[in-house]
Amino acid sequence: MRFAVVFMLGISGLIMISAGWAQQNKPPPARYGIEADLDNYPQAEPKAALESVLKAIDKKKIDYLLAQLSDPKWVDSWVQKVYGGKFEDMVKETTTKLASDPTEVEELRRFLREGTWEANDSDARATLKDIPDRQVSLRKVEGRWYLENQKKPDKGK
Repeated sequence: MRFAVVFMLGISGLIMISAGWAQQNKPPPARYGIEADLDNYPQAEPKAALESVLKAIDKKKIDYLLAQLSDPKWVDSWVQKVYGGKFEDMVKETTTKLASDPTEVEELRRFLREGTWEANDSDARATLKDIPDRQVSLRKVEGRWYLENQKKPDKGK
């Protein structure tokens, strides 16, 4: 009888642990119809997230960059306030901007390669000695690091 009780308690514990593990490891939600791909675009660490940002840019996955690698609150705000709810318009304009000004992407590469990193549990930033007025900022949301943009949306766009 004692064995049966211990066995049942053990099974109950395993079920609870399994349920908790399954909840923690469920895939992140799709945003704007785009599923997260954490195997190809990891975001567990700030530098890995910045590498993922650059990888998405290199592969011309600007929709993925905006939906899954950029600060969700910032993207949602811009989609609503600047692009009238049209995510595709934000993707098009961002694609055009990145293509017309490759120096911004090269600067991001420098931050990754040469940057001095400071991080805590929720925020990280990389700086370069020769560009003291610029930095790359990331923030952690629900266990994932996202590229953060400090610009405010222009409602008059």
